Amino acid sequence: MINKQVKVGVILSYILIVLNTIYGLFLTPYIVGCLGEAEYGVYKTIAALGSSLAVLDLGIGGTVTRYIASYVAKKEDEKIPNFAAMSMLQAGALCFLLLLACSVVFFLIKPIYSSSFLPEQIGKAQMLFVVLAVNMMLHVLSNVIYGIIAGYNRFSFGNTTKLLRLVFKIALIFVLLKFIPDSLVLVFTDLLLTIVFIVVDLIYVRKKIGLRIKLTNWDKKLFIESGLYTGLMFLTSVAAQINNNVDNVIIGAIRGPSLVTIYSMGLLIFAMYENLSCSISGVMLPTVSNVLEQKDGQTAVQKLIVKVGRIQFMLLGAAVVGFVFVGKSFIKVWLGEGFEDVYIITLILMLPSLFELCVNVCLAVLRAKNMLGFRTGVLFASTVLNVVVTVLAVKYWSYIGAALGTAMSFLFGSVIVMNIYYYRKLGFNMLKIYKGIFSRIWLCLCIAGGALFLSTRFLGEGLLPLVINILVFCVVYGATLMLFGLTKEEKCALPIIGKYFRK
Repeated sequence: MINKQVKVGVILSYILIVLNTIYGLFLTPYIVGCLGEAEYGVYKTIAALGSSLAVLDLGIGGTVTRYIASYVAKKEDEKIPNFAAMSMLQAGALCFLLLLACSVVFFLIKPIYSSSFLPEQIGKAQMLFVVLAVNMMLHVLSNVIYGIIAGYNRFSFGNTTKLLRLVFKIALIFVLLKFIPDSLVLVFTDLLLTIVFIVVDLIYVRKKIGLRIKLTNWDKKLFIESGLYTGLMFLTSVAAQINNNVDNVIIGAIRGPSLVTIYSMGLLIFAMYENLSCSISGVMLPTVSNVLEQKDGQTAVQKLIVKVGRIQFMLLGAAVVGFVFVGKSFIKVWLGEGFEDVYIITLILMLPSLFELCVNVCLAVLRAKNMLGFRTGVLFASTVLNVVVTVLAVKYWSYIGAALGTAMSFLFGSVIVMNIYYYRKLGFNMLKIYKGIFSRIWLCLCIAGGALFLSTRFLGEGLLPLVINILVFCVVYGATLMLFGLTKEEKCALPIIGKYFRK
């Protein structure tokens, strides 16, 4: 049911997670040390502002992936060159729209941040934003090209280029910041790598996939249909970007850039946590499209959600339980004194998202069926709730209030409302799905968590005790999973040791 390209893509995704973790855990403190908390806070604030504008690509990459995956599943490959050409023209128009929006925002930076930024910080923020704006426009084109690659289910190549990009980014930042301790180095490095990998992806599409992007006719009906889909993807992206970045923007405007640095560390850990799930679900759209074309598509998709969800819960559950018991020690070892609140910020963000992330293959089903309308409305409503709560709460509880606002909106929209929708509109028995996902794994987590609790009581804090505690948790968790947590099919699918269970 899950082909080789998807499996390789998932493996590469987890290698990316490891490298992103290295980047976050080791390079981020190095960057903060080189730049100082104040300049790093300026960089993160402007990066968050830029990311909020990046939604103006209207989710065009996701649209390209959806339609090309559908054409491939239906064996209508002859329609792809024309659709890809239309998408490129749309990307050009979006770049122009983004240019206009960025021009307006550039002149708003000074009045927005004049009360919390120093004059020299305002100047640096504007320079950072100019480079970020150019990079954002290039990303629109990059998203279309990657959408083509993903639509053809070529995740092994797509994730390989992402992996190489991250390796080069880590190496360049580490070397360049040593000689030029300036936040502009970060944005120029990203810009250079974006240009290089756009060229690489274009060559792959032409030479390996064999796709010649060519406009043969203007399909008005397809343009309108894909435009509506793109519009829904746009609104979904707006909601996601606001939820991801509004906290930093609001904290920076009300409390100042130094507190943004602390909050961004919580967001960094939370992003790593989300990636444990999204690395799998992010490559599932072509597979879901193929499964839905089968006779028993509905039943097969529900089984696929459980199958993938169990893998996601194994990882996400371990991350939550582990962080509960060793999170404070980890943050102290990683960041030192003064970042204690990162622990509570991260937990507030983690806990409500667990139930949505375990079943986010459902999102691929919505995309494949072109049923994004309701979810877009729900996300927009929860985003408004997040903004209102965050603006009010930051005044009284600083960044803790921002985390609470994000968590409340996520719990309301993505967990409660969407699970009801999956049941009523897609016919998914969500209680049965969750039961299948959690089955036996929850007990393994409880046993491993108990062992970790006892271990932390005896060993205390510090780098060596932290490493030993993590090893204790992994050994106990792995042993209980192998003894009774995994099904025989799941054991057979394990690399290296799976062959012993197939006998």
